[in-house]
Amino acid sequence: MKGYQGIGAGDGENTMDESGVNVTEVLRQGVGRSAGMSLILIPLVIVIIWLLENYLLAGNTRLFRQASLTGLAIYTVIGVVLIGIIVPVVRIRAAFLSGAVNMFQIGFWPLRRTVAAVGLTALAGYAAFAFLGMSGHWGIDRLTGAVLFILMLPTAIAAVMICWVLVGTHVQAYVRSGGVVVSVFTGVLLTALVFALSMTVLFAGAGFREMVVQFFAAGCVAAFFFFAVRDVWATIIVVTFSLVVLENSRIDPVYLVPFSPVVALCGILSAGVLVGVHWHFSRHYTTVLLPGK
Repeated sequence: MKGYQGIGAGDGENTMDESGVNVTEVLRQGVGRSAGMSLILIPLVIVIIWLLENYLLAGNTRLFRQASLTGLAIYTVIGVVLIGIIVPVVRIRAAFLSGAVNMFQIGFWPLRRTVAAVGLTALAGYAAFAFLGMSGHWGIDRLTGAVLFILMLPTAIAAVMICWVLVGTHVQAYVRSGGVVVSVFTGVLLTALVFALSMTVLFAGAGFREMVVQFFAAGCVAAFFFFAVRDVWATIIVVTFSLVVLENSRIDPVYLVPFSPVVALCGILSAGVLVGVHWHFSRHYTTVLLPGK
């Protein structure tokens, strides 16, 4: 091409222009900056917005410690549905088009596999709760526990979509060249940290350090689970169970007894929107696993 002269021949060699600028290196740096922008910076901005929303709508108002059904509804619509689900979906669609992530990596699988993963995870969670109850570490009845699970469900959905479906997959895509070990541990540590900070802000109260440590541990468990199983719905169950265990003694009982229709509607709305997202992705995007890949 006019204006350029090749130095040597072969795929691994550089191209320089007449002024001595290494064109190959410039292009490589440009691609790196573009990847950093799309895979790191944009998800980071979304996380910051989510943290601010958690603080303004729930942490600052002590939403889960001082019951407000109106506040819960507003938090669910804005914090969970809009910022926790819709915004990550828009970003993930762009990642699909760039080839950075695929359906299997974000955890949206065909119905049969999803049902199997959810069923096994729910059974394991129920067994864990039963064990805690028999050992004297679980002080609430099954009905109250079920209501608490529904109350925590929208928050768990937003947390999984932001922390692992968005941040986790994008961070792993960015460090993928470092190998599987680097990819997994980087993804686990960063997403667990984001989860810990966001949940501590959301459930703001006394014992900040204790809450950060507890949520970080729960985040690590959820992260390892997500990266091993790669199922959104199963990971949501794990995170919801974790929130129930960690927050059951700090939730205002008004949310739990008697059972509020607002709590039920918030859970149904959040799950319903995610079902729609799963259906949309399954209908418009297909990932094919090739033998030996």
